[in-house]
Amino acid sequence: MGVRQPHPGRAVMRTRSIRSIAVAAVTILIIAGALYYIYGYRHRDVSSDFDAAKEYSEDAATTSAVKSALALNKQLSSLDIHVNSSNNPDTKDNNVSLTGHVPTEDDKRVAEEIARSTKGVANVVNNLEVDSPGHGARADKKYVPDLEIKAAVLQSILNNPSLKTQQIEVDVYNAEVKLSGSVQSSTQKADAESAARAIANVHGVDSHALAVTNSGLEQQ
Repeated sequence: MGVRQPHPGRAVMRTRSIRSIAVAAVTILIIAGALYYIYGYRHRDVSSDFDAAKEYSEDAATTSAVKSALALNKQLSSLDIHVNSSNNPDTKDNNVSLTGHVPTEDDKRVAEEIARSTKGVANVVNNLEVDSPGHGARADKKYVPDLEIKAAVLQSILNNPSLKTQQIEVDVYNAEVKLSGSVQSSTQKADAESAARAIANVHGVDSHALAVTNSGLEQQ
């Protein structure tokens, strides 16, 4: 008996089946790669962009809030204070930095306190520079008159026998007098206010920080 030869048609069909399987496998791989790109890589990029936009929005909101708080403060509203905010990706807290020039150390301190008390602020870097008495237009136009008013108010207080022994501190900014410290009676507090208002070019007097130590005894 001779060796039986395979049928030619079956070999062709087998070859075509193998090719079909290979083509199908390649097609599946291509589709899988496309789906990964669309739903994986592209989705990751969109998420990253969204997170970046969210952080930028939060930074801008914090910066705006601090600027608004500074603008509402009468002592600082006219000063050129720059505010920048950055979000810490680890703690999600906002860090605020203050830059620019202010006339006094008190202005620098108040600006930092306002920034720290603003909602959403976790840390404040205070890089504000305090101008020397001879620096800038403020020194020429405002700083010297404020010093003159302060000296005049202090002298007026010293000239009053009931006030000269009291612990009264005087600060002046833009011709606005702020009295702090303590006195022994409400009468002395009123006298201190009158002494400040009597000085020429004084625009206003704030005595909320001037405490009356013996107010309870007065009421008795």
